[in-house]
Amino acid sequence: MVANRYIKQIILMIGIGLVMIETGCGSQAGGVSESKSLLGGSGGGSDSGAGNSGGVTVTNIYSQPKQLGTGDLLYVDLNSSKSLDFAGVESQSEFIFVVANTSSNSSNFSVQINGDLSEAEFDLEEDPTLSKSLAVHAEEVNDITEQFHESLRLKEKELETLEISSEAESLSMAKSISTGVSPSISEGSEQSFKVLASLSSTSSSVSVDAVAECVRNNVAFYVDKRVTTEMLSSAEVDGFCRQFDETVSKEEALFGSLSDVNNDGKVIVLFTPQVNKLGALGGGIVTGFFNATDLYSNSSSNAASNHMEILYIMVPDPKGEYGATVSKSFAMSNLIPAVLPHELQHAISYNQHVFVNKGSSEEAWLNEGLSHLAEDMMGQNQENPSRYALYLQNPSAYPLTTSKSPNLATRGGAYLFLRYLYEQAENPKAFLAKLLQSSNTGVRGIEAAFGGRAGDFDQFGEFFLRWSAALAMTDRGVSQDRRFTYQPRVADSATGNLSGVCLSCSAQDNRGTKLSGVSVKSFSGSQSSTTASSAARFYKVSNVSGKLDFSSSGSTDGFGILIRTK
Repeated sequence: MVANRYIKQIILMIGIGLVMIETGCGSQAGGVSESKSLLGGSGGGSDSGAGNSGGVTVTNIYSQPKQLGTGDLLYVDLNSSKSLDFAGVESQSEFIFVVANTSSNSSNFSVQINGDLSEAEFDLEEDPTLSKSLAVHAEEVNDITEQFHESLRLKEKELETLEISSEAESLSMAKSISTGVSPSISEGSEQSFKVLASLSSTSSSVSVDAVAECVRNNVAFYVDKRVTTEMLSSAEVDGFCRQFDETVSKEEALFGSLSDVNNDGKVIVLFTPQVNKLGALGGGIVTGFFNATDLYSNSSSNAASNHMEILYIMVPDPKGEYGATVSKSFAMSNLIPAVLPHELQHAISYNQHVFVNKGSSEEAWLNEGLSHLAEDMMGQNQENPSRYALYLQNPSAYPLTTSKSPNLATRGGAYLFLRYLYEQAENPKAFLAKLLQSSNTGVRGIEAAFGGRAGDFDQFGEFFLRWSAALAMTDRGVSQDRRFTYQPRVADSATGNLSGVCLSCSAQDNRGTKLSGVSVKSFSGSQSSTTASSAARFYKVSNVSGKLDFSSSGSTDGFGILIRTK
Protein backbone atom coordinates (compact mmCIF):
# COMPACT_ATOMS: atom_id res chain seq x y z
CA MET A 1 0.00 0.00 0.00
CA VAL A 2 2.84 2.36 -0.84
CA ALA A 3 0.62 4.98 -2.49
CA ASN A 4 -1.86 4.91 0.39
CA ARG A 5 0.39 7.06 2.57
CA TYR A 6 0.49 9.79 -0.11
CA ILE A 7 -3.27 9.99 -0.61
CA LYS A 8 -4.18 9.92 3.06
CA GLN A 9 -1.66 12.68 3.76
CA ILE A 10 -3.37 14.88 1.17
CA ILE A 11 -6.85 14.02 2.41
CA LEU A 12 -5.81 14.84 5.98
CA MET A 13 -4.48 18.25 4.95
CA ILE A 14 -7.63 19.06 2.99
CA GLY A 15 -9.69 18.05 6.02
CA ILE A 16 -8.06 20.81 8.07
CA GLY A 17 -8.53 23.45 5.38
CA LEU A 18 -5.19 23.18 3.57
CA VAL A 19 -4.13 22.14 0.10
CA MET A 20 -0.68 20.85 -0.85
CA ILE A 21 0.99 22.65 -3.71
CA GLU A 22 4.34 21.16 -4.59
CA THR A 23 7.15 22.76 -6.52
CA GLY A 24 10.30 21.24 -7.94
CA CYS A 25 12.09 22.02 -4.67
CA GLY A 26 9.62 20.66 -2.14
CA SER A 27 6.10 21.56 -1.07
CA GLN A 28 4.19 24.24 0.73
CA ALA A 29 0.74 24.57 2.24
CA GLY A 30 -1.64 27.36 1.41
CA GLY A 31 -5.31 28.13 1.99
CA VAL A 32 -7.75 26.62 -0.46
CA SER A 33 -9.50 29.91 -1.12
CA GLU A 34 -6.20 31.70 -1.71
CA SER A 35 -5.02 29.08 -4.18
CA LYS A 36 -8.32 29.13 -6.05
CA SER A 37 -8.34 32.92 -6.29
CA LEU A 38 -4.77 32.84 -7.57
CA LEU A 39 -5.80 30.56 -10.43
CA GLY A 40 -9.27 31.88 -10.90
CA GLY A 41 -10.68 28.40 -10.46
CA SER A 42 -9.83 27.18 -13.94
CA GLY A 43 -6.82 28.83 -15.46
CA GLY A 44 -4.79 31.95 -15.83
CA GLY A 45 -1.29 32.80 -14.80
CA SER A 46 2.02 31.83 -16.31
CA ASP A 47 5.27 30.34 -15.15
CA SER A 48 8.74 30.48 -16.62
CA GLY A 49 8.98 26.74 -16.02
CA ALA A 50 5.75 26.03 -17.89
CA GLY A 51 5.73 24.16 -21.16
CA ASN A 52 3.32 23.70 -24.02
CA SER A 53 0.47 21.93 -22.27
CA GLY A 54 -1.46 25.17 -21.84
CA GLY A 55 -4.13 25.65 -19.18
CA VAL A 56 -3.49 26.48 -15.55
CA THR A 57 0.00 26.87 -14.19
CA VAL A 58 -0.55 24.86 -11.00
CA THR A 59 -2.71 21.79 -10.51
CA ASN A 60 -4.39 21.86 -7.10
CA ILE A 61 -5.36 18.72 -5.21
CA TYR A 62 -8.76 18.65 -3.53
CA SER A 63 -11.15 16.15 -1.91
CA GLN A 64 -14.50 16.83 -3.63
CA PRO A 65 -15.39 17.03 -7.35
CA LYS A 66 -17.19 20.37 -6.86
CA GLN A 67 -13.91 21.95 -5.69
CA LEU A 68 -12.06 21.15 -8.91
CA GLY A 69 -11.29 23.77 -11.49
CA THR A 70 -9.93 22.87 -14.92
CA GLY A 71 -6.55 21.22 -14.43
CA ASP A 72 -7.20 20.26 -10.79
CA LEU A 73 -7.50 16.72 -9.47
CA LEU A 74 -8.39 14.56 -6.51
CA TYR A 75 -7.23 11.12 -5.43
CA VAL A 76 -9.51 8.31 -4.30
CA ASP A 77 -8.43 5.32 -2.24
CA LEU A 78 -10.67 2.78 -3.97
CA ASN A 79 -10.08 0.26 -1.19
CA SER A 80 -11.78 2.41 1.44
CA SER A 81 -13.75 5.13 -0.36
CA LYS A 82 -17.29 4.13 -1.26
CA SER A 83 -18.33 6.95 -3.57
CA LEU A 84 -17.62 10.27 -5.27
CA ASP A 85 -20.40 12.87 -5.00
CA PHE A 86 -20.74 15.20 -8.00
CA ALA A 87 -23.34 17.41 -6.34
CA GLY A 88 -22.63 21.06 -7.09
CA VAL A 89 -20.58 20.33 -10.21
CA GLU A 90 -21.44 22.50 -13.23
CA SER A 91 -23.34 20.54 -15.88
CA GLN A 92 -20.86 21.40 -18.62
CA SER A 93 -17.88 20.02 -16.67
CA GLU A 94 -15.82 17.16 -18.08
CA PHE A 95 -13.44 14.82 -16.27
CA ILE A 96 -11.05 11.96 -16.81
CA PHE A 97 -11.26 9.25 -14.17
CA VAL A 98 -8.20 7.00 -13.85
CA VAL A 99 -8.24 3.59 -12.17
CA ALA A 100 -4.64 2.70 -11.29
CA ASN A 101 -3.23 -0.46 -9.70
CA THR A 102 -0.07 0.88 -8.07
CA SER A 103 1.19 -2.55 -6.99
CA SER A 104 4.45 -3.70 -8.57
CA ASN A 105 3.78 -7.40 -7.98
CA SER A 106 1.33 -9.71 -9.73
CA SER A 107 -1.82 -8.81 -7.75
CA ASN A 108 -4.85 -7.73 -9.78
CA PHE A 109 -7.20 -5.03 -8.52
CA SER A 110 -10.92 -5.28 -9.23
CA VAL A 111 -13.47 -2.53 -8.73
CA GLN A 112 -17.17 -2.35 -9.48
CA ILE A 113 -18.13 1.20 -10.46
CA ASN A 114 -21.79 2.13 -10.49
CA GLY A 115 -22.90 5.48 -11.78
CA ASP A 116 -25.82 7.28 -10.18
CA LEU A 117 -25.38 10.01 -12.76
CA SER A 118 -28.17 12.06 -14.24
CA GLU A 119 -27.82 11.87 -18.04
CA ALA A 120 -24.20 10.91 -17.62
CA GLU A 121 -22.04 10.63 -20.69
CA PHE A 122 -19.04 8.29 -20.68
CA ASP A 123 -17.37 8.64 -24.05
CA LEU A 124 -14.74 6.70 -25.91
CA GLU A 125 -12.18 9.32 -26.81
CA GLU A 126 -9.73 8.08 -29.41
CA ASP A 127 -8.28 8.65 -32.83
CA PRO A 128 -10.84 7.46 -35.46
CA THR A 129 -8.11 5.30 -36.98
CA LEU A 130 -7.41 3.60 -33.62
CA SER A 131 -9.01 0.25 -34.42
CA LYS A 132 -7.20 0.07 -37.73
CA SER A 133 -3.91 1.04 -36.08
CA LEU A 134 -4.34 -1.64 -33.43
CA ALA A 135 -4.94 -4.25 -36.09
CA VAL A 136 -1.91 -3.13 -38.07
CA HIS A 137 0.34 -3.23 -35.01
CA ALA A 138 -1.06 -6.39 -33.41
CA GLU A 139 1.38 -8.66 -35.21
CA GLU A 140 4.26 -6.31 -34.45
CA VAL A 141 3.41 -6.23 -30.74
CA ASN A 142 3.39 -10.02 -30.56
CA ASP A 143 6.44 -10.39 -32.78
CA ILE A 144 8.15 -13.72 -32.16
CA THR A 145 11.51 -11.96 -32.20
CA GLU A 146 10.74 -10.85 -28.64
CA GLN A 147 11.53 -14.45 -27.75
CA PHE A 148 15.05 -13.75 -28.95
CA HIS A 149 15.51 -10.83 -26.59
CA GLU A 150 14.02 -12.90 -23.80
CA SER A 151 16.57 -15.66 -24.43
CA LEU A 152 19.38 -13.10 -24.20
CA ARG A 153 18.11 -11.71 -20.90
CA LEU A 154 17.57 -15.22 -19.51
CA LYS A 155 21.13 -16.11 -20.49
CA GLU A 156 22.33 -13.12 -18.51
CA LYS A 157 20.61 -14.54 -15.43
CA GLU A 158 22.44 -17.83 -15.99
CA LEU A 159 25.80 -16.16 -16.51
CA GLU A 160 25.62 -14.03 -13.38
CA THR A 161 25.62 -17.18 -11.25
CA LEU A 162 29.00 -18.22 -12.61
CA GLU A 163 32.13 -17.47 -10.71
CA ILE A 164 33.71 -14.42 -12.29
CA SER A 165 37.19 -15.20 -13.51
CA SER A 166 40.08 -13.13 -12.22
CA GLU A 167 40.56 -11.91 -15.77
CA ALA A 168 36.99 -10.66 -16.12
CA GLU A 169 36.93 -9.17 -12.64
CA SER A 170 40.15 -7.24 -13.12
CA LEU A 171 39.03 -5.93 -16.49
CA SER A 172 35.46 -5.04 -15.52
CA MET A 173 36.44 -1.82 -13.83
CA ALA A 174 36.45 1.51 -15.62
CA LYS A 175 37.66 1.08 -19.15
CA SER A 176 41.09 2.52 -19.77
CA ILE A 177 41.05 5.70 -21.76
CA SER A 178 42.67 5.09 -25.09
CA THR A 179 44.83 7.91 -26.40
CA GLY A 180 44.93 6.60 -29.95
CA VAL A 181 44.16 3.71 -32.25
CA SER A 182 44.71 0.35 -30.60
CA PRO A 183 47.66 -1.45 -32.23
CA SER A 184 45.70 -4.72 -32.05
CA ILE A 185 43.06 -3.54 -34.55
CA SER A 186 43.93 -1.83 -37.80
CA GLU A 187 41.63 -0.69 -40.57
CA GLY A 188 41.50 -3.26 -43.34
CA SER A 189 42.30 -6.17 -41.03
CA GLU A 190 40.07 -9.24 -41.21
CA GLN A 191 38.55 -11.31 -38.44
CA SER A 192 36.03 -14.11 -38.02
CA PHE A 193 33.22 -13.72 -35.51
CA LYS A 194 30.69 -16.13 -34.07
CA VAL A 195 27.14 -14.83 -34.53
CA LEU A 196 24.04 -16.44 -33.07
CA ALA A 197 22.04 -18.60 -35.47
CA SER A 198 18.88 -19.15 -33.39
CA LEU A 199 16.23 -17.00 -31.76
CA SER A 200 15.92 -19.37 -28.82
CA SER A 201 19.47 -20.62 -28.22
CA THR A 202 22.54 -18.67 -27.16
CA SER A 203 24.86 -21.56 -27.97
CA SER A 204 24.09 -22.05 -31.65
CA SER A 205 26.25 -19.86 -33.89
CA VAL A 206 27.68 -19.43 -37.36
CA SER A 207 31.05 -18.01 -38.38
CA VAL A 208 31.10 -14.63 -40.12
CA ASP A 209 34.13 -13.14 -41.87
CA ALA A 210 34.40 -9.36 -41.63
CA VAL A 211 36.74 -6.45 -42.37
CA ALA A 212 37.58 -3.58 -39.99
CA GLU A 213 36.48 -0.51 -41.94
CA CYS A 214 36.78 2.10 -39.18
CA VAL A 215 38.80 2.18 -35.95
CA ARG A 216 38.62 5.06 -33.49
CA ASN A 217 39.32 5.70 -29.82
CA ASN A 218 36.32 3.87 -28.40
CA VAL A 219 35.06 1.73 -31.27
CA ALA A 220 36.01 -0.53 -34.14
CA PHE A 221 33.46 -1.13 -36.90
CA TYR A 222 33.62 -4.40 -38.80
CA VAL A 223 31.55 -5.18 -41.89
CA ASP A 224 30.56 -8.66 -42.99
CA LYS A 225 32.20 -9.50 -46.35
CA ARG A 226 28.76 -10.26 -47.80
CA VAL A 227 27.67 -6.64 -47.42
CA THR A 228 27.78 -4.79 -50.74
CA THR A 229 28.52 -1.10 -51.13
CA GLU A 230 24.92 -0.64 -52.32
CA MET A 231 23.78 -1.93 -48.95
CA LEU A 232 26.31 0.00 -46.88
CA SER A 233 29.16 2.06 -48.28
CA SER A 234 32.49 2.68 -46.57
CA ALA A 235 31.61 6.35 -46.21
CA GLU A 236 28.34 5.46 -44.48
CA VAL A 237 30.12 3.05 -42.14
CA ASP A 238 32.61 5.78 -41.32
CA GLY A 239 29.78 8.20 -40.54
CA PHE A 240 28.22 5.78 -38.07
CA CYS A 241 31.65 5.03 -36.63
CA ARG A 242 32.52 8.67 -35.96
CA GLN A 243 29.15 9.38 -34.40
CA PHE A 244 29.08 6.26 -32.24
CA ASP A 245 32.63 6.87 -31.03
CA GLU A 246 31.31 10.07 -29.43
CA THR A 247 28.16 8.29 -28.23
CA VAL A 248 30.20 5.73 -26.29
CA SER A 249 31.92 8.48 -24.33
CA LYS A 250 28.62 10.28 -23.66
CA GLU A 251 26.76 7.14 -22.67
CA GLU A 252 29.50 5.96 -20.31
CA ALA A 253 29.53 9.40 -18.71
CA LEU A 254 25.76 9.13 -18.20
CA PHE A 255 25.36 5.50 -17.14
CA GLY A 256 28.77 4.18 -16.11
CA SER A 257 31.73 2.37 -17.61
CA LEU A 258 31.80 -0.61 -19.89
CA SER A 259 33.82 -3.70 -19.17
CA ASP A 260 36.96 -4.38 -21.20
CA VAL A 261 37.39 -8.14 -20.94
CA ASN A 262 39.99 -8.42 -23.73
CA ASN A 263 41.81 -5.20 -22.85
CA ASP A 264 41.52 -3.65 -26.32
CA GLY A 265 39.79 -0.46 -25.15
CA LYS A 266 37.12 -0.87 -27.83
CA VAL A 267 33.49 -1.64 -28.39
CA ILE A 268 33.27 -3.78 -31.52
CA VAL A 269 30.35 -3.14 -33.86
CA LEU A 270 29.70 -5.86 -36.44
CA PHE A 271 27.41 -5.06 -39.36
CA THR A 272 26.18 -8.43 -40.61
CA PRO A 273 23.16 -9.76 -42.53
CA GLN A 274 23.17 -12.65 -40.07
CA VAL A 275 21.18 -10.31 -37.79
CA ASN A 276 18.66 -9.84 -40.61
CA LYS A 277 18.44 -13.62 -40.99
CA LEU A 278 17.68 -13.98 -37.29
CA GLY A 279 14.69 -11.69 -37.71
CA ALA A 280 13.53 -13.73 -40.68
CA LEU A 281 13.46 -16.86 -38.50
CA GLY A 282 10.67 -15.23 -36.48
CA GLY A 283 8.94 -13.55 -39.39
CA GLY A 284 10.00 -10.09 -38.23
CA ILE A 285 13.01 -7.82 -37.84
CA VAL A 286 15.88 -7.93 -35.36
CA THR A 287 17.79 -4.66 -35.59
CA GLY A 288 20.66 -5.64 -33.30
CA PHE A 289 21.66 -7.27 -30.04
CA PHE A 290 24.20 -7.55 -27.23
CA ASN A 291 25.04 -11.04 -25.95
CA ALA A 292 26.54 -11.21 -22.44
CA THR A 293 28.20 -14.56 -23.23
CA ASP A 294 30.76 -12.50 -25.14
CA LEU A 295 32.03 -11.11 -21.84
CA TYR A 296 33.17 -14.58 -20.74
CA SER A 297 36.01 -16.66 -22.16
CA ASN A 298 35.27 -18.98 -25.04
CA SER A 299 35.01 -22.60 -23.88
CA SER A 300 33.19 -25.82 -24.66
CA SER A 301 30.29 -24.62 -22.52
CA ASN A 302 30.45 -21.08 -23.96
CA ALA A 303 31.28 -21.85 -27.57
CA ALA A 304 29.46 -18.82 -29.04
CA SER A 305 31.62 -16.30 -27.17
CA ASN A 306 33.86 -13.85 -29.01
CA HIS A 307 35.31 -12.71 -25.65
CA MET A 308 34.99 -9.00 -26.31
CA GLU A 309 32.52 -6.15 -25.99
CA ILE A 310 30.62 -6.49 -29.26
CA LEU A 311 27.30 -5.29 -30.67
CA TYR A 312 25.73 -7.12 -33.62
CA ILE A 313 23.85 -4.82 -35.99
CA MET A 314 21.61 -5.43 -39.00
CA VAL A 315 22.32 -4.04 -42.47
CA PRO A 316 19.99 -2.29 -44.92
CA ASP A 317 18.42 -4.94 -47.16
CA PRO A 318 16.30 -3.20 -49.82
CA LYS A 319 15.97 -6.40 -51.88
CA GLY A 320 15.04 -8.60 -48.93
CA GLU A 321 17.89 -11.01 -49.63
CA TYR A 322 18.39 -11.95 -45.98
CA GLY A 323 14.94 -11.46 -44.51
CA ALA A 324 12.37 -8.67 -44.39
CA THR A 325 12.84 -5.88 -46.89
CA VAL A 326 14.47 -2.95 -45.11
CA SER A 327 14.94 0.22 -47.17
CA LYS A 328 18.32 1.83 -46.96
CA SER A 329 16.91 5.28 -46.20
CA PHE A 330 14.86 4.03 -43.23
CA ALA A 331 17.67 1.88 -41.86
CA MET A 332 20.03 4.84 -42.09
CA SER A 333 17.67 7.40 -40.56
CA ASN A 334 15.94 5.33 -37.86
CA LEU A 335 16.96 1.75 -37.19
CA ILE A 336 20.75 1.77 -37.07
CA PRO A 337 21.24 5.12 -35.28
CA ALA A 338 18.78 4.04 -32.55
CA VAL A 339 19.90 0.44 -32.02
CA LEU A 340 23.54 1.38 -31.37
CA PRO A 341 22.98 3.37 -28.11
CA HIS A 342 20.19 0.92 -27.20
CA GLU A 343 22.43 -2.14 -27.20
CA LEU A 344 25.29 -0.22 -25.61
CA GLN A 345 23.10 0.41 -22.56
CA HIS A 346 22.60 -3.34 -22.18
CA ALA A 347 26.37 -3.84 -22.19
CA ILE A 348 26.97 -1.09 -19.64
CA SER A 349 24.13 -2.36 -17.45
CA TYR A 350 25.53 -5.89 -17.31
CA ASN A 351 28.99 -4.65 -16.39
CA GLN A 352 27.73 -2.30 -13.69
CA HIS A 353 25.20 -4.64 -12.09
CA VAL A 354 27.06 -7.95 -12.35
CA PHE A 355 30.81 -7.33 -12.62
CA VAL A 356 31.28 -4.06 -10.74
CA ASN A 357 28.56 -4.29 -8.07
CA LYS A 358 28.39 -8.11 -7.82
CA GLY A 359 24.61 -8.19 -8.21
CA SER A 360 22.08 -9.54 -10.68
CA SER A 361 21.47 -8.34 -14.22
CA GLU A 362 18.66 -5.80 -14.56
CA GLU A 363 15.05 -6.95 -14.82
CA ALA A 364 14.00 -7.20 -18.47
CA TRP A 365 11.25 -4.54 -18.43
CA LEU A 366 13.53 -1.97 -16.82
CA ASN A 367 16.57 -3.00 -18.86
CA GLU A 368 14.66 -2.46 -22.10
CA GLY A 369 13.08 0.76 -20.86
CA LEU A 370 16.52 2.13 -20.03
CA SER A 371 17.83 1.18 -23.46
CA HIS A 372 14.96 3.05 -25.11
CA LEU A 373 15.68 6.00 -22.83
CA ALA A 374 19.33 5.78 -23.89
CA GLU A 375 18.22 6.25 -27.51
CA ASP A 376 16.51 9.46 -26.43
CA MET A 377 19.42 10.66 -24.29
CA MET A 378 21.82 10.13 -27.19
CA GLY A 379 19.68 12.13 -29.61
CA GLN A 380 18.24 9.10 -31.43
CA ASN A 381 14.61 9.19 -30.31
CA GLN A 382 13.14 8.38 -33.73
CA GLU A 383 11.80 4.91 -32.89
CA ASN A 384 10.31 5.53 -29.45
CA PRO A 385 7.07 7.32 -30.48
CA SER A 386 5.83 4.33 -32.49
CA ARG A 387 6.41 2.09 -29.46
CA TYR A 388 4.69 4.26 -26.91
CA ALA A 389 1.85 4.95 -29.35
CA LEU A 390 1.04 1.25 -28.98
CA TYR A 391 1.10 1.54 -25.20
CA LEU A 392 -1.12 4.62 -25.16
CA GLN A 393 -3.75 2.91 -27.29
CA ASN A 394 -4.41 0.30 -24.61
CA PRO A 395 -2.40 0.96 -21.41
CA SER A 396 -4.35 -1.48 -19.22
CA ALA A 397 -3.22 -4.35 -21.46
CA TYR A 398 0.47 -3.77 -20.76
CA PRO A 399 1.53 -4.03 -17.09
CA LEU A 400 4.71 -2.05 -16.61
CA THR A 401 6.62 -4.34 -14.23
CA THR A 402 5.99 -7.51 -16.21
CA SER A 403 8.05 -10.60 -15.44
CA LYS A 404 7.74 -11.67 -19.08
CA SER A 405 9.80 -10.45 -21.99
CA PRO A 406 8.44 -6.95 -22.66
CA ASN A 407 6.84 -6.50 -26.07
CA LEU A 408 7.03 -3.28 -28.06
CA ALA A 409 4.05 -1.69 -26.29
CA THR A 410 5.40 -2.51 -22.81
CA ARG A 411 8.78 -1.14 -23.83
CA GLY A 412 7.04 2.05 -24.92
CA GLY A 413 5.36 2.30 -21.52
CA ALA A 414 8.63 1.65 -19.69
CA TYR A 415 10.30 4.40 -21.72
CA LEU A 416 7.48 6.85 -20.90
CA PHE A 417 7.71 5.99 -17.19
CA LEU A 418 11.49 6.42 -17.05
CA ARG A 419 11.45 9.61 -19.10
CA TYR A 420 8.86 11.00 -16.64
CA LEU A 421 11.00 10.09 -13.61
CA TYR A 422 14.07 11.53 -15.34
CA GLU A 423 12.24 14.85 -15.71
CA GLN A 424 10.93 14.72 -12.13
CA ALA A 425 14.25 13.85 -10.49
CA GLU A 426 16.07 16.51 -8.49
CA ASN A 427 19.26 15.51 -10.33
CA PRO A 428 18.20 13.65 -13.50
CA LYS A 429 21.66 12.47 -14.58
CA ALA A 430 22.53 11.28 -11.09
CA PHE A 431 19.27 9.32 -11.05
CA LEU A 432 20.25 7.41 -14.20
CA ALA A 433 23.80 6.79 -12.98
CA LYS A 434 22.52 5.39 -9.68
CA LEU A 435 20.07 3.14 -11.50
CA LEU A 436 22.87 1.35 -13.32
CA GLN A 437 25.74 1.67 -10.86
CA SER A 438 24.10 -0.53 -8.27
CA SER A 439 23.39 -4.11 -7.26
CA ASN A 440 19.71 -3.15 -6.91
CA THR A 441 17.37 -3.98 -9.76
CA GLY A 442 13.75 -3.40 -10.74
CA VAL A 443 11.43 -1.40 -8.48
CA ARG A 444 13.89 -1.47 -5.59
CA GLY A 445 16.57 0.01 -7.83
CA ILE A 446 14.27 2.79 -9.03
CA GLU A 447 13.30 3.80 -5.50
CA ALA A 448 16.91 3.77 -4.28
CA ALA A 449 18.19 5.72 -7.28
CA PHE A 450 15.45 8.37 -7.32
CA GLY A 451 15.96 9.28 -3.67
CA GLY A 452 13.11 11.77 -3.62
CA ARG A 453 13.18 14.33 -0.83
CA ALA A 454 9.39 14.59 -0.77
CA GLY A 455 7.88 11.93 1.46
CA ASP A 456 4.87 11.63 -0.84
CA PHE A 457 6.95 10.90 -3.95
CA ASP A 458 9.68 8.40 -3.18
CA GLN A 459 8.09 4.97 -3.71
CA PHE A 460 7.00 3.09 -6.82
CA GLY A 461 3.28 3.31 -6.13
CA GLU A 462 3.53 7.08 -5.78
CA PHE A 463 5.61 7.33 -8.96
CA PHE A 464 3.10 5.23 -10.89
CA LEU A 465 0.06 7.13 -9.61
CA ARG A 466 1.37 10.56 -10.48
CA TRP A 467 2.71 9.32 -13.82
CA SER A 468 -0.78 8.04 -14.64
CA ALA A 469 -2.09 11.55 -14.02
CA ALA A 470 0.64 12.92 -16.32
CA LEU A 471 -0.45 10.55 -19.09
CA ALA A 472 -3.99 11.89 -18.75
CA MET A 473 -3.04 15.57 -18.58
CA THR A 474 -0.09 16.14 -20.91
CA ASP A 475 -0.99 17.99 -24.12
CA ARG A 476 -4.68 18.33 -23.19
CA GLY A 477 -4.37 22.06 -22.56
CA VAL A 478 -5.45 21.81 -18.92
CA SER A 479 -2.23 22.27 -16.92
CA GLN A 480 1.33 23.47 -17.07
CA ASP A 481 2.19 21.95 -13.70
CA ARG A 482 5.42 20.04 -14.23
CA ARG A 483 4.46 17.44 -11.64
CA PHE A 484 1.70 16.29 -13.98
CA THR A 485 3.00 16.99 -17.49
CA TYR A 486 6.01 16.12 -19.58
CA GLN A 487 8.42 18.83 -20.59
CA PRO A 488 8.18 19.99 -24.22
CA ARG A 489 10.25 18.14 -26.80
CA VAL A 490 13.45 19.84 -27.94
CA ALA A 491 15.82 19.30 -30.83
CA ASP A 492 19.00 17.47 -29.79
CA SER A 493 21.97 19.78 -30.24
CA ALA A 494 24.14 17.10 -31.87
CA THR A 495 21.70 15.22 -34.11
CA GLY A 496 18.83 17.64 -34.61
CA ASN A 497 16.35 14.89 -33.75
CA LEU A 498 13.53 15.61 -31.31
CA SER A 499 14.17 14.41 -27.76
CA GLY A 500 11.51 13.99 -25.10
CA VAL A 501 7.83 13.07 -25.14
CA CYS A 502 4.80 14.36 -26.98
CA LEU A 503 1.50 12.58 -26.32
CA SER A 504 -0.68 14.41 -28.83
CA CYS A 505 1.20 15.44 -31.95
CA SER A 506 2.74 14.36 -35.20
CA ALA A 507 5.79 12.41 -34.01
CA GLN A 508 7.99 13.48 -36.94
CA ASP A 509 9.67 10.07 -36.71
CA ASN A 510 9.92 9.13 -40.41
CA ARG A 511 7.13 6.62 -39.80
CA GLY A 512 4.18 9.00 -39.99
CA THR A 513 3.23 8.24 -36.38
CA LYS A 514 0.42 10.46 -35.11
CA LEU A 515 -0.26 10.52 -31.39
CA SER A 516 -3.63 11.45 -29.90
CA GLY A 517 -2.98 10.97 -26.18
CA VAL A 518 -3.77 8.07 -23.92
CA SER A 519 -6.88 6.14 -24.93
CA VAL A 520 -9.85 7.08 -22.77
CA LYS A 521 -12.28 4.16 -22.69
CA SER A 522 -16.06 4.09 -22.79
CA PHE A 523 -18.12 3.45 -19.66
CA SER A 524 -21.75 2.32 -19.56
CA GLY A 525 -22.63 3.57 -16.08
CA SER A 526 -22.00 0.22 -14.43
CA GLN A 527 -18.51 -1.12 -14.93
CA SER A 528 -16.62 -4.06 -13.48
CA SER A 529 -12.96 -3.26 -14.00
CA THR A 530 -10.03 -5.57 -13.28
CA THR A 531 -6.64 -3.93 -13.62
CA ALA A 532 -3.32 -5.77 -13.49
CA SER A 533 -0.50 -4.56 -11.27
CA SER A 534 1.33 -1.50 -12.59
CA ALA A 535 -1.43 -0.80 -15.11
CA ALA A 536 -4.15 1.83 -15.41
CA ARG A 537 -7.47 2.48 -17.13
CA PHE A 538 -8.75 5.88 -18.25
CA TYR A 539 -12.40 6.99 -18.51
CA LYS A 540 -14.04 10.19 -19.69
CA VAL A 541 -16.96 11.49 -17.59
CA SER A 542 -19.29 14.39 -18.43
CA ASN A 543 -22.79 15.69 -17.68
CA VAL A 544 -22.62 14.53 -14.07
CA SER A 545 -24.87 15.41 -11.15
CA GLY A 546 -25.02 12.26 -8.99
CA LYS A 547 -22.52 9.78 -7.58
CA LEU A 548 -19.99 7.17 -8.57
CA ASP A 549 -20.09 4.22 -6.15
CA PHE A 550 -17.14 1.85 -5.70
CA SER A 551 -16.79 -1.72 -4.48
CA SER A 552 -13.31 -3.27 -4.72
CA SER A 553 -11.47 -6.56 -4.22
CA GLY A 554 -8.04 -8.06 -4.79
CA SER A 555 -4.97 -5.86 -4.44
CA THR A 556 -5.07 -3.17 -1.77
CA ASP A 557 -3.18 -0.79 -4.06
CA GLY A 558 -6.07 0.36 -6.25
CA PHE A 559 -6.53 4.12 -6.52
CA GLY A 560 -8.54 6.53 -8.59
CA ILE A 561 -7.68 9.96 -9.92
CA LEU A 562 -10.39 12.39 -10.96
CA ILE A 563 -9.07 15.14 -13.21
CA ARG A 564 -11.21 18.03 -14.39
CA THR A 565 -10.51 18.72 -18.05
CA LYS A 566 -13.25 21.27 -18.77
